[in-house]
Amino acid sequence: MGAFVLGVGLVLAPSEIVAREPSGQIDVGLAGRYMPTGWFEWSGRRGVTDSALGAYPAVGGAPFVDYHLTPVFSIGFMPEFTLNVIPRTSYYPVSAMIAGTLRAQAEYPGQHVLAPYLLLAPGYSALFGYNNTGGSSGAAHGIVLSAYAGLRIPTGTRHSVLAEGGYLHGFQKSDGSSYAPSYLVLSAGWQISL
Repeated sequence: MGAFVLGVGLVLAPSEIVAREPSGQIDVGLAGRYMPTGWFEWSGRRGVTDSALGAYPAVGGAPFVDYHLTPVFSIGFMPEFTLNVIPRTSYYPVSAMIAGTLRAQAEYPGQHVLAPYLLLAPGYSALFGYNNTGGSSGAAHGIVLSAYAGLRIPTGTRHSVLAEGGYLHGFQKSDGSSYAPSYLVLSAGWQISL
């Protein structure tokens, strides 16, 4: 419902408000991520049935660069690094995920105190396993999709802090086996407009 309201607001925003927001602007930032809960799709392993196991909490970070195509829409790139991407089992076959994602963001224009936005981040990822733990993820890799709703709070003429919540879903496979984490994601960060 919130996404629908924001979408309608973006379409109906008065042109004088949109005109005040610069296009062609570049934003650079860094977001810290906490993934408190989720699950892990684990299938195709010898002796293990297909299952959706609970996942341990994970933490990560993501620097990003965005370019404003219009005052409302921006696109960008975000490399992501996440630690502790592990299913709840006696073995810990996956410990880290590295992903490169594209960013497509829509922000409600003309807001000087709170600027709400929606962010879609599709990308490609690789998972890396612990050694000598009795399990192995192999070279699991594949598509990862993320979607977030957030607020940007300006703290000066060029600086802002941001907070967002969202969902990450992986489609990673290794030799036909699925090792795909899905997480609730909470994020906070900082950005500067160049």
